[in-house]
Amino acid sequence: MGSHPSRHLDNEVVATLVSETGFSRKQIQRLHCRFSSLDKDKLGCLKRSDLEHISELHINPLGVRIIDAFFPGDRTELSFPDFVHVLAVFRPGQEHGSTDSRNGSVSDASSSAVNSREKKLEFVFSMYDVNNDGVISKNELSKIFQMMVGVNVTTEQLEYVLELTLEEAAADDAGDITFEKFKTVMKTSAVEEKLSIRFFS
Repeated sequence: MGSHPSRHLDNEVVATLVSETGFSRKQIQRLHCRFSSLDKDKLGCLKRSDLEHISELHINPLGVRIIDAFFPGDRTELSFPDFVHVLAVFRPGQEHGSTDSRNGSVSDASSSAVNSREKKLEFVFSMYDVNNDGVISKNELSKIFQMMVGVNVTTEQLEYVLELTLEEAAADDAGDITFEKFKTVMKTSAVEEKLSIRFFS
C-alpha cells in the first residue's frame, strides 16, 4: 500500500538520498515536485499507469522496458526514494575522477557508484534481459530489435542483424550473452554520455 502524500520532504529522507545518489538537496526537491505531479491520485506512490502517461515514454519504442526498470520483479508501486534511485543512474559520471575535498587529491570514480559506467551498463543490459535471468538470449535480443525497428525491416534482415550481433558478442553455444561479454562489446561505447541527463542544480 502507498503511504499518504507529503507536501514537504523529511530532512532526514533528503539527507539520506543526497548521500546515496549524489543528487543535491535542490535537485531532490525538484524531483519530488515531478514525482508529485505524476502521482495523479495523490497516493504517495506511483503506479505503472502514471509513467505510461508520460508522452516521451509513450512514443519511445523501448518505453515499456524503461518503465519495467522502475518496477522490477513483482513491484506494483514506486516510492519516491526508489524513483530517485533509478534516476540517479542517469546522473552524468565523472570522466576524469573526483577531487577529495579533504586533501584535494583526485581519485577515479568507484565502479560501485550509482551513476558509474558499470551501473549504466547494467541498466542497458537489463533493457535486453527481459526475463531477468542474467543473460541476454537470442529470443530476447530479437524482441528488443523488433521493438526498435517495428515493421521497417524484413524477418530475413532482422535475423541477419541478430546473427551478426551474437557473433560480435561471442555468445555461447546456446546463443546467450552474459553481462561480462556485453561489457566487452560495449567497451568502445560512450555509454556515460549517452545515458546521462543534465539535472537542474
